Formats: sequence, structure tokens, C-alpha cells
Amino acid sequence: MVSAALSHRPEKGSTEVKFWPWGMTVELDNEFDDELGTRYLIKRQRKLSGSSRPIDRLTAVTLGAALSDRLNELSDRQIGQLLFDCCWPELYVDGPELIIVTQAIDRLRCSMGGAVTNEEAQENVNQQPVCPKCGNEMFLHYGIDEPDFWLCDRVACRHKRYVGGPVRIR
Repeated sequence: MVSAALSHRPEKGSTEVKFWPWGMTVELDNEFDDELGTRYLIKRQRKLSGSSRPIDRLTAVTLGAALSDRLNELSDRQIGQLLFDCCWPELYVDGPELIIVTQAIDRLRCSMGGAVTNEEAQENVNQQPVCPKCGNEMFLHYGIDEPDFWLCDRVACRHKRYVGGPVRIR
């Protein structure tokens, strides 16, 4: 039986695949470079990990290492946004996991290296803009592969305005 050896070398910016009678290493030369977004890496890993082909599942493990390196570069707020976007929708309403993840999201998205004071929280609410298209509330979305932006809460609208642009304060 051939055993597999998995190696990830972040300093090279790549991972390699070589098949030998005595084993295998994985390298996917620059397939996961900075041009590919974090969300793409997540989507691709999900797809490959669900495959019935062993090589796809092994590639998913390697992709996970590349994703882990990418996540190490993100801020607490960006990690909180990923939890909200990628994990929160998959949880059950009646499960304790939803409560735990919601608490983690709130803490991470408010993180500035410490606890947020009541004054800071109130100031953030007072500066929440109104959507110029529909008049609904907009919520701050911490960008992962793009700059931070305000996103309209109304599903039918979903207007996006990047932070730093002109906003109408409520």
C-alpha cells in the first residue's frame, strides 16, 4: 500500500504533488496565490471535500492549509464577518451552537484589541447610515477580499456603499 505524505510550504507560496512508489507529496504550484479570494478558497475547499475522489479530498486538505495561512492575515473583525457569512447560516435555530457562534461573531466584529465600551457601541449605532435607494438601515460589513462597506439590510435592495464614501446619517 502506498502511503501519502502531505507538505505545505507557505514560504514558497505553493504546495506540491508528486507520486512515488513509497509515498506522495502535494504541490499545487501557485494555484492558491493572492489573486484568488478567501471566499473562493472556502467555496473550493467545500466542493473538493465533498468529492468521492481521494485526490480531490487530499487537495481539499492542502487547500485548507492555504486557507489557514490566509486567515492568519485577517483581522478579528474580518474573521467575525466570515463566521457570520459562512458558518452562521448553517446552524440550527434551536441549537446551542447558534448562540455560541453568534456571541463569537459579536465579539470579533467589535474587537479592537479589547472590549468595546458602551460609549463606542452607542456611537456606532448613531452613525449607522440609511440606504439611499430604499431608506432602510445599512449595516457595516467588514471586507474580506474587498474594502469594508455598508450593506442595506433589505434583501430586495442589498445596496452596497464602501466605507469612506458619502453617507446619509440617520
